[in-house]
Amino acid sequence: MLLNNTWFGPTLKQWEENKTLSRKTKYKASFLIILVFAISVAIFHSKIEVQLLLIGIAIILLFFIWRIKEQVG
Repeated sequence: MLLNNTWFGPTLKQWEENKTLSRKTKYKASFLIILVFAISVAIFHSKIEVQLLLIGIAIILLFFIWRIKEQVG
């Protein structure tokens, strides 16, 4: 079960109990979103519509991640 996982467990427990994320988790998620979407945009270098769609989705995801309350303390 993921709650008992050493990598994901503490973050998932924090989310389940408080609906918050730590700033460190937000930075990690943001880095991965930017990395994956940058690679995807590079793969579709000749299709501007797909690139714009991917950039829009990445912006929405980043906005969602940073709107989540942060853990206090």
